[in-house]
Amino acid sequence: MALPKRENLKIVNDDIGTILSETIKDYENRAGKVLQPAHIERLLINTFAYRELLLRKQLNEAYRQQHIPYATGLMLDVAGADFGTHRLNAQPADTVLEFSVSPSEIGNLTIQIAKGTQVLAGNIAFAAKEGGQLTQNNPSICLNATCTQAGTVGNGYAVGQINTLATRPHPTIAISVKNITISQNGSDVENDDSYRERIMLAFERFSNAGSKGAYAYFARSVSQEIIDVYVGNATDREGQPIGGTVAVHLLGRTMPVSDNLIRAVNKALNDEKVRPLCDTVTVNSAKVVNFTLNAELITFTGTNTDEILENAKSAFESYQQQAQSQLGQDIVPLNIAKTLQVAGVYDVRLISPSLTNINDDTVAICNHINIRIVEQTDG
Repeated sequence: MALPKRENLKIVNDDIGTILSETIKDYENRAGKVLQPAHIERLLINTFAYRELLLRKQLNEAYRQQHIPYATGLMLDVAGADFGTHRLNAQPADTVLEFSVSPSEIGNLTIQIAKGTQVLAGNIAFAAKEGGQLTQNNPSICLNATCTQAGTVGNGYAVGQINTLATRPHPTIAISVKNITISQNGSDVENDDSYRERIMLAFERFSNAGSKGAYAYFARSVSQEIIDVYVGNATDREGQPIGGTVAVHLLGRTMPVSDNLIRAVNKALNDEKVRPLCDTVTVNSAKVVNFTLNAELITFTGTNTDEILENAKSAFESYQQQAQSQLGQDIVPLNIAKTLQVAGVYDVRLISPSLTNINDDTVAICNHINIRIVEQTDG
């Protein structure tokens, strides 16, 4: 049975019309007179009815906050704490930094790149998580690094953009540095929807048999960057299940999921308190099916075509964002056509994509949008 919408979950009636009519009726019975709209008592009754409305709404909201599917903010934190599931804090972005030096300049010296060495991209700093050495035989090293600021502020720096040393590792020898991966995995404090879903999965972690829900719970607890998880049997080349081998596929806010995040999830799932003794766990980024949106719109005569195009693209992007937030969402042309039929559109000719079934370990991502207006009609 589906849960009611949040606004429909009530323990007292908070309809202002009902409250007002009941209050007027009660007063008339007590005073022995019929009230007219112009009576002074009506002004007082309106005031008290409004204040009772606010009180009833507060009662209903307090009731909703007692239940995990409807709780928000601090009350959701309290509910999560009851199950040992706490809201994930903001996490910093990560990347891989490559430090290099000219072999002819370094000679027989050894230059230490200390753990915590900071490299800048403008006013955003990334610190090395480990140390290393540069030598004539090894003039280049790669080190993992994280942003010094938690949150999404460190995400999205292209390869080579993080390239300025905050301090020189050597006073005279020039050392160059750059990021060799796009910085990603930075995330803000976990939002209510994601946190609520993890709390609902928390019951699964009490299983000692490695249920799908338990693996999904522990995977999502690594980072709020992970928005969906598929857990199933790994299969061989013929598609047959491999006994004892668990395949975990991660859907991230950024795809594909980075190697660093995959390693972190793999480590969490292979903990002896998580993984049943005989399970072999493999962790990978979710599979991706890319498609192109190619659509022709017929609009009503006299409408603003630029505005219609903008609205259609915006509507599709919202639709796609929702579809990309969950694995196994089929590509359904009918739904896409309905999405593109914004105000001013008479008809939609959808050239591509075609109806496509998407597996549970796969996400469909539109990598090219081509929407154009080809005709106008009086309807």
